[in-house]
Amino acid sequence: MNKKWRILVAGAVLATAIVAPTVEASTYTVQKGDTLTKIAKAHNTTIQQLRQWNSLKTDSIFIQQKLVVSKVSNEEVSKPTVPVPPNLVETSEKTTTHKVVKGDALAKIAKQYNTTVANIKLWNALKSNNIYIGQSLIVAKTTVKPKPNDNKEESQVTGEEIPAAEVEGVVDFVPTEISEADKVIASQLASEQIITYVPTTTGQAKYNNVITLAKELIGIPYAYAGNTVAGFDCSGFINYVYAASDVKILRKSSLNYFLQDTTQVQDPLPGDIVFFKNTYIPNISHMGIYIGNNEFIHAGTRGIEISKLDYSYWAERFVAFKRFNEIR
Repeated sequence: MNKKWRILVAGAVLATAIVAPTVEASTYTVQKGDTLTKIAKAHNTTIQQLRQWNSLKTDSIFIQQKLVVSKVSNEEVSKPTVPVPPNLVETSEKTTTHKVVKGDALAKIAKQYNTTVANIKLWNALKSNNIYIGQSLIVAKTTVKPKPNDNKEESQVTGEEIPAAEVEGVVDFVPTEISEADKVIASQLASEQIITYVPTTTGQAKYNNVITLAKELIGIPYAYAGNTVAGFDCSGFINYVYAASDVKILRKSSLNYFLQDTTQVQDPLPGDIVFFKNTYIPNISHMGIYIGNNEFIHAGTRGIEISKLDYSYWAERFVAFKRFNEIR
C-alpha cells in the first residue's frame, strides 16, 4: 500500500471514529386522563423537555397521540445519571375565568371568587375598574407542583417580619399551591364589606399628617421589632406614624392589622395601607402606606424608603389595599 492510500485509509478510519453518536427515541401513546405533568413524571423527564421533543406549543395533548418521552444517544449510555434537584421540578399554572354579565362589578366578582379587585386587575392588565358584558376575566391562578416526597415539616415563624431586600429576581418564598395561609387571606377579604366612600374632612386631615410624618422619617434604619425613631420594622413604622396622627391603634404585627383592624378599599387613597404576603413566610408578612402614583412608603431592609408597587418583587406579593377602621 503506497503512502497516498495509507493516508486515505487512515482518514476514513478517523472519520468513522468521530461520527456523531446515534440517538434512540422512546415513545408513549397518550391515554385517557393523561397530562404532560403525569407523563413527564412517569418517564423521569420534564414538561419542557416533552414540549421540545414533540414541538408542542401548549400543554394540550389528545388520546392516542404518540409522544417522544426520552432520547438517549449511544454516547450517553455510559454516563452516570444525575438526579434533578427537587426545586427544578416543572410546574404548571391553571387559570379560572369568569364571563361578565349584566350587574357585575369588579368588587362583586372578586368577592364571588374569594380574591381581590387588585388581583383581577393585575391578572387582566386592567387600568381601571371598568368592565363590559361578555368580557372574559381571569379570576384565579393556581400554580401546581408535585409535592416533594419527604417528611419535612413546615417551619412555623412567629414574631415581627423582616422584609426581604428589594432586589430584582430575589425570591424568598414562592408558593406552589393554594396554602392554608392563602385560604385564610381569601376568607378574610371575602368577609369584609369593601369600602367605597372617601374619608371625612377629619379623616383626610389625619391622612395628610400620616404622609407628611412618614416622609420625614425616610432614611431611618430598619430595626427588628423597632417602633421608635432609632429604628423601625414595617408594622412598628405604621403604628408610629398613625398613632402620632391621632389614629387610635395598638402595636401589632402586619398579619394582625390585616385580620383585625383594617377593611379592604375599592379605590385606594394616599394614606391607605397596602399589604403583602410571602416576603419570607407564606402569609401576610409586610405592609406599607400608599402615597399615590403607584408608590408606597415602608420600612424595608434599607430603612424607611419609597418603593413602586409595579416593581416585580412587590407586584408578585401584593394582596390588597385596606383602611384602618378608625379612619372615618
